[in-house]
Amino acid sequence: MKFCRTVVRLMPAALLLCCLTVQADASHSAYTLRTGSHDKYLDGTPSGAYQPSAALTRAQAASIVYGLMEQPPAVRYGGFADVPAGAWYEQAAEALAAAGILPPDDTGRFRPSEPITRAECAAMLSHFLPPPQAVLSFADLPADAPEAGAASAAAGQGLLSADDAGNFRPADPVTRAEAAVIFNRLLGRAPNPSELMSTPEMRVFADVPVNHWAYADILEATTTHSYVPVTGSQFERWTDFQREEARIADGFHNIDGWLYFARDGRYVAAETVGSFTFDENGRWTTGNSALDETLAGIVRAQIKDDMSRDEKLRILYNYIRDNFTYIKRGLVSKEQTGWQSEYAASFFADGRGNCFSFAAAFQQLCRSIGVDAVTVVGNLGKNRQPHGWVEITLDGVAAVYDPEIEMVYRGRGGTYDMFRFQYSAAPFDYWK
Repeated sequence: MKFCRTVVRLMPAALLLCCLTVQADASHSAYTLRTGSHDKYLDGTPSGAYQPSAALTRAQAASIVYGLMEQPPAVRYGGFADVPAGAWYEQAAEALAAAGILPPDDTGRFRPSEPITRAECAAMLSHFLPPPQAVLSFADLPADAPEAGAASAAAGQGLLSADDAGNFRPADPVTRAEAAVIFNRLLGRAPNPSELMSTPEMRVFADVPVNHWAYADILEATTTHSYVPVTGSQFERWTDFQREEARIADGFHNIDGWLYFARDGRYVAAETVGSFTFDENGRWTTGNSALDETLAGIVRAQIKDDMSRDEKLRILYNYIRDNFTYIKRGLVSKEQTGWQSEYAASFFADGRGNCFSFAAAFQQLCRSIGVDAVTVVGNLGKNRQPHGWVEITLDGVAAVYDPEIEMVYRGRGGTYDMFRFQYSAAPFDYWK
């Protein structure tokens, strides 16, 4: 049982799953789930991510259950105002709503893009579980609550349970990582983490490193495979699996604000590529975890996938120019190295800084989207005042980016555009 305890420790308190294998039973429902074949029922995104922390949507939940049913309901709900005709989840939503497995809300909407809550998930699962032996009382869900029966059924089979404070948290969303674990337990699937971690050519998700608490369950859910039960073991053993073709283009990829680098269809980890260092999870890192989180949050909020490289740079440049102000702080000498992360972290925390702070912050954001920006410590103007700016070489041409100077002149009513210009076209003398 040593491994079992390790698994539980790694899981969030909201999903303390026991090691019991639970399997859908025909005697408890008019509908049964396929448990014999271990086909994949979840998938990642085209960019090679799984998004384990993202909420499972009601559309995704309906599609999973509908696809796993031996004989899906033939009835149809009759149309939802918020389900477009021909949507990839339309058939599943119509069937599960009509069967009462995943019903609409009080207004008749299916709400396909909204997260499925823990209460809704428990109610959905209860259609494939035996009735609870006892109705449990959670700290935030009394035994006479409408959701208590379904919550008790799911908890009684080890699929969902209370957190350390005894709360069921019925309104909280189910994440995609939790969904893989829940459905694997429901289907009686029991992947062996240690075996999958050491299996070559295994599927790779940029955001699911081998030490992720749900690594094995996510691979189980996203990989079609054959298996045999192992006598005396709680785990199954894979005998073969369907290798997924690498769909990841080589180069930089930004996923949920984090920068990754793919080579030969796989994301690198614990490696430096040029001037970019990637940690053991494959994420680009400044060496400062708090700054990494800040940068990822800004990119996530400001950048859209369909933007061009130049549009992304302009958005980030404007963000630095428009949201921060000047304050005097220490100068940087030409000989200094490694100062950028310190200055950027302070700048984002304080909301202000000097020219070197503006340059460092913009440079770090540029690198967050895979643009190899460098900071320049030099001098400005005829008096050669100490100054810092960013230089980026794109398509063989080096250009200057100076958000601090533009911020200053805009505050004075000036109209200088200091986004991308060659030194020969600069409105001031730049001395490197």
